[in-house]
Amino acid sequence: MSFGLVALGTVLAVSAVLLRVIRPGAVSGDVRLLLWTGVVFAVFGLARFLLTWAISRTAYVQCTPRNVKIQTPFVSVVFSYKRIAGSRPTNLRDVFPPEKQKGARRKMLEQVWGQTVIVVDLKGYPMSKSFLRTMLGPYLLTPQGTGFVFLVQDWMGLSRQLSDYQEQWRARTSKSVPPAQRGFYGKR
Repeated sequence: MSFGLVALGTVLAVSAVLLRVIRPGAVSGDVRLLLWTGVVFAVFGLARFLLTWAISRTAYVQCTPRNVKIQTPFVSVVFSYKRIAGSRPTNLRDVFPPEKQKGARRKMLEQVWGQTVIVVDLKGYPMSKSFLRTMLGPYLLTPQGTGFVFLVQDWMGLSRQLSDYQEQWRARTSKSVPPAQRGFYGKR
């Protein structure tokens, strides 16, 4: 779409210049409107392409010893391992069925439907679901239930990191709980 806008804008701008230079008498009015329309289309298409490229390069998910961080160009979402109910690898097609997608969204997903994603089921979102859907888009949140969908290059690495850090978190937090709350009552 971005390249189509750039191409359309270039064609309009070049047409305006050629009409003015080659056949000035062929057009009774001013061709500046055509020229500026072409320039606006081309600049908008280029800006859209650059923004999409920048977003794809700056968005990531990162596991740390204390929490999981989702970084996007506009917002950062952090949630603790306490919120995680479970995680599982699955096919993107199973999470977002092709027959339920419409128009441009369906076309966008065609290239990645066969890929494996990590679905992280949560006990609750760290902020409101409507805010997350607005800021992160429709494909980072699970359509049914509460959770995130991560499409990453190394899904096995992310899955291992999630389970390792979650296990470390459990071990760390179980040590800080008094024995009476852990079910250990000592000798009598």
